[in-house]
Amino acid sequence: MIGEYKLNEIYNEDSYDAIKKIPDKSIDCIYVDVPYLYFQGGEGKSELGKRAMKKRQSLINLNIENGFDYGILDQFVRTMKKINIFIWCSKNQLYDVMNYFKKYDCNFEQLVWCKTNPQPTTNNIWLPDLEYCLYFREKSVPLNDGYELKSKWYTSPINKKDKDLFHHPTIKPLELVKRHLLHTTQENDIVADFFLGSGTTCVASKELGRQYIGFEIDKDFYDIAQKRLHGITANGQQSIFTMLEEQ
Repeated sequence: MIGEYKLNEIYNEDSYDAIKKIPDKSIDCIYVDVPYLYFQGGEGKSELGKRAMKKRQSLINLNIENGFDYGILDQFVRTMKKINIFIWCSKNQLYDVMNYFKKYDCNFEQLVWCKTNPQPTTNNIWLPDLEYCLYFREKSVPLNDGYELKSKWYTSPINKKDKDLFHHPTIKPLELVKRHLLHTTQENDIVADFFLGSGTTCVASKELGRQYIGFEIDKDFYDIAQKRLHGITANGQQSIFTMLEEQ
C-alpha cells in the first residue's frame, strides 16, 4: 500500500486530488508525460495547413494541448523519497519546469526523442522532429551502469504502431521508457505516473520488476491502460507478449 492506494494498480482519478493522498517520501521515481502546452497558429488555408489544424483540434478536444498546473510539482517533490523524476513536456514548458527545480540541489539532463519521419509542416516552421524529456535527480540517487542506457537521445520513427494499438496520440516508445527506468531505478522500486495515458510507464515498470502506481482521469484511456497491463490492445486483441507468458 501507498497511503490508501494499492501498489501495482492504476486508478481512474484526477491526479491533482489523488496525489494529495500519497504519503511524504514514499515514491522512488516519478515518470510523467504531462499535457503539453502549445502556442500554435498561422496554419494557413492550404491542405497541409488544414491537416495541421485538424490535428491541433483533436489534441484540444483531448485536453492535451492546454498544459498542466505547475502546482503539482510541489506534490511531486513532496512524495518522492529523493528527487528522481522524468517530465516529458513541450518546448514551451521547458523553461518553467527547469526554473522550478533550480531551487533544489539536483542534477539535470535534457533528453530527446528524435523522430525520423515527422509530420510535414507549413512554411516558416521547423519540423516537429524532437520531443523533450527533462530529468532531475538528487546527487545521492544512484545511476545503474551500462553504456546502452546512458545516451541522452533516442532515434526512431513516429510511434504509429503503438498509436494504432492503444489509441493515444502522444504515446512514447516503450523501449525508451524502459531504458530510462533501467538507468535510474532499482528492482522493486516504486514508480509513479500521474498522467498515465495509455499506460506505458506502468507496463515498462511491470516488465522490469519495478512496482508501480498510475492515475488517469480520462476513462477511455484508463480502460485502455488496464487492458494493456493485461496484454490486451485497445481493440481487444491479445498481445504476443501475454500469450508467450501463458505458455
